[in-house]
Amino acid sequence: MKLLRWQWRGPMQLPAFQLAFNQLLNHTARYGITHMLADTSTMPPVGPREQAWLSEEWLPRSRIMQLQHLALVLPGSLHNQLVVENVVNDGRFYLDVQVHFFSDDYSALDWLANGEAVVAAMEQEWHNGRARSQSKVQFIGR
Repeated sequence: MKLLRWQWRGPMQLPAFQLAFNQLLNHTARYGITHMLADTSTMPPVGPREQAWLSEEWLPRSRIMQLQHLALVLPGSLHNQLVVENVVNDGRFYLDVQVHFFSDDYSALDWLANGEAVVAAMEQEWHNGRARSQSKVQFIGR
């Protein structure tokens, strides 16, 4: 299993939003990621330009990913939940991936990792990386 975990960390304008998602696509393709935990719980409001860019430009390019399992931690706002669900529905045309929605990252990671010891080690790695990182989007790959 090749797992990539990312979490949204703070507000972004469209150029930074595009850069973050392009980095996500590049990391996923470069390292052959098959499992992903996407924590969107702290995502700021996603505007119509960001949503359109994801659905119209980013998703068609996402075909290069080998993703098989996606655990999504849903955002707190109803608006962003609807945005995430719409993007996931649009993504079904481009990716054959099993998607599950979660309310917390621990449950999402447990579904992906399927083992308490693995989850505990990954949680520690994630928290260590967060302490060192100042970027808006954090990636941890395994």
